[in-house]
Amino acid sequence: MLSLFQFQEEAAATVSSHVSDYLDAPAITTVSKKRHVAPFFQALSALTGAGKTVILAEAVSQIADTMPVKPVIMWLSRGKVVVRQTFVNLSPGGKYHHLLDGMAVDALANYKPEVVAESDEPLVYFATVGTFNQKDKDSGTLLIHKSDVDNMEASIWDAIRQRTDADGNRRPLIVVYDEAQNLSNQQTELLLELEPDGFLLASATMRLPARIGAEVQHIKTAGYEDADLITKVKTRDVVSEGLVKDTVLLEGYNTPMEEAVSQLLLDWKDATGEAESLGLDFKPKAIYVSNTNVVADTPNLSDDPKQPFNHRQAPPILIWKYLVEQMGIDPSTVAVYADLKTDKDFPLPDEFILFKGADKDYDDFTAGDYQHVIFNLTLQEGWDDPSVYFAYIDKSMESKVQITQVIGRVLRQPGTTHYPAERLNSAHFYIRVDKNGVFDDVIEDVKKELGEEAGGVKIVVSAPGKPKPQDYHPRADFFVPETGLDPSAARAKIEALLNDFADYRDGGVNTKGTGSRRILKQKVGQDGSQTGWEEYEHSSEASARWIFHREVQRQYKWALGVVNLADSKLDARVGIGSPAHKQVRYLADEVVNAYIKGVRLVQRRLNPFKVGTVLARPDDVVPFINAVHEGYAGLNTLERPFADAIDQTGLTWARNPPRSGYGIPLISVGPTANFYPDFLVWTTERVICVDTKGPHLVHETARRKLLRIRPATDGPRLDVQFVSKGKYDDNLQQKHTGGYTSWGMGDDGTIQAVTFEDMEAVVKYLVDDPLHPA
Repeated sequence: MLSLFQFQEEAAATVSSHVSDYLDAPAITTVSKKRHVAPFFQALSALTGAGKTVILAEAVSQIADTMPVKPVIMWLSRGKVVVRQTFVNLSPGGKYHHLLDGMAVDALANYKPEVVAESDEPLVYFATVGTFNQKDKDSGTLLIHKSDVDNMEASIWDAIRQRTDADGNRRPLIVVYDEAQNLSNQQTELLLELEPDGFLLASATMRLPARIGAEVQHIKTAGYEDADLITKVKTRDVVSEGLVKDTVLLEGYNTPMEEAVSQLLLDWKDATGEAESLGLDFKPKAIYVSNTNVVADTPNLSDDPKQPFNHRQAPPILIWKYLVEQMGIDPSTVAVYADLKTDKDFPLPDEFILFKGADKDYDDFTAGDYQHVIFNLTLQEGWDDPSVYFAYIDKSMESKVQITQVIGRVLRQPGTTHYPAERLNSAHFYIRVDKNGVFDDVIEDVKKELGEEAGGVKIVVSAPGKPKPQDYHPRADFFVPETGLDPSAARAKIEALLNDFADYRDGGVNTKGTGSRRILKQKVGQDGSQTGWEEYEHSSEASARWIFHREVQRQYKWALGVVNLADSKLDARVGIGSPAHKQVRYLADEVVNAYIKGVRLVQRRLNPFKVGTVLARPDDVVPFINAVHEGYAGLNTLERPFADAIDQTGLTWARNPPRSGYGIPLISVGPTANFYPDFLVWTTERVICVDTKGPHLVHETARRKLLRIRPATDGPRLDVQFVSKGKYDDNLQQKHTGGYTSWGMGDDGTIQAVTFEDMEAVVKYLVDDPLHPA
């Protein structure tokens, strides 16, 4: 069963709570002298790769739980491939189906009024916008617009508008639109004809059509603000969980195509070697994006397909020829996915693999697992291969290729984990331009797309003619003991909590949920819709196991490792909002607290962390004599003096990159899963993990037990220390802005602060005291 990451759980909960708050007090206005209830609106803004589908599915499940009349959900996207993938994943047997617990899933073309009337469960229907995006639906040719004369009198479209249950109540309609940047005014008008109760829109870049904007304005007039209507997923949370690559490298080339592609291939070979050395189960891939049926560098001229292959000047052909004929790439690993014009009298070479049938070719294309893919902007939405690391993009001659449309193809991280080799955590873009100003525009577009929040995706730029990032390999092999979680001290307490938990399998009044908020219900009669407000008894149920698992997962998922989830008491079905439901959530809280209090960080004896390759621009690198690597870039005002001082000691040391470097688990409820010290220093008996951050982090991490890692019986022991600017006392109160403070933990478990006038004295204290408490 796929478990959501904590930030995904929080985003889904925020979406559903915003919707519930709105249903309590919807925006009611007058439009054309008629009473108008604006549908609720909730936008999910999340970086490509954040898992928008699972967030939406979990949010829909929670929203449906709060509705006394179970909703009909219309799940839409523009791309057929996207809809098909989501449909498969959320259908029974799909990897996300458990998120729609108790819901029926089907294609919108199979919509039947009798199913809607007879079912007492939420119903989810999938469709592409092409299913209904016709102005004249009565004369439409698609299945959704035709009437089934054997079973119904009205069209399916009219039936969706009615959507009554067995008691004559109109079922709520929720429209979910993934990749909502494609939503148009025409689509919105058609959807509003169905009188939906709300919209859930998800996109990496939210752009609202004017028609939706008008409904949003009604909501804002009623007092709601952007914070009530938009749920934003923090990019740093997506990056820290390893779902996306943590660095984007933009390299500009005001040169012929061959030079940019040649550099891409050199880096691709390096990345392939790094992946092989780490024993990874994938090979890095590259994509090449260009115009299709024009003459390269002269886009106002069309390439003539009625000529020999060697005379063709279409960019995909030129790129293919360079890869295969000049650079020795195996043609069986190269695919062209584009509507490239051909002529039967001038056939392409037999080894030229062309997919020009779009949706019809998609399955064959993905089955080929090609390492080099040449395409234009028609490559299907939904083709999200995390092993794509490299992208050549031709922006020359005023090309309309948008970099932001390609970022999603390269940003996802294979294995959802960052690797010791920084190149394998980076998305590489090689952008060919004919004007340097075009590259400047590209940089701004990428920054706008990815944002520049702290801890998010780092953007490294190499303008045309400037040095590009290169690998800096370790001068030798250096290792750091890995750490693990020992929950043995927490196990007994958690077992006792489960043993004492009440058994609700027989039902009873405590398992029945009741709601006190007011819900808008609609009766559909001959005179149209009639609305009224009423109290209701909540009938939605879920298994205690599902509720418990979700609550623990949301807070600290590692605690699930010591819980007997097979305990039969967790089979109980409890009503949402019931006393039993509250007790299950309380049990989850107690289990998490017991785990955090009892678990200990311990050193592992086997499989130590090996320091990997770093990636940096040569002109940014500061050289050092005794460092593991030749040098480091990006040292801040506190890191640089520490690096200088530690290098003078003659000890081996390394700067530890965040997310891809050496990490230690953090034991606390919070969005950050691991702690990455800034520096690693090797002495005879210890590996000192030094972090040069402020005392506020020391106070926080001290409670997270970083300073008391249980050593192994042999080998070097870990010693976590903190260094900060200024002089502080043991109570973390600053006494002077000058000098430095070293933070450690005494034998009695209290924080000890030792102050120094200069950084050299701090470093001497850290490295010369072999009995420094761990």
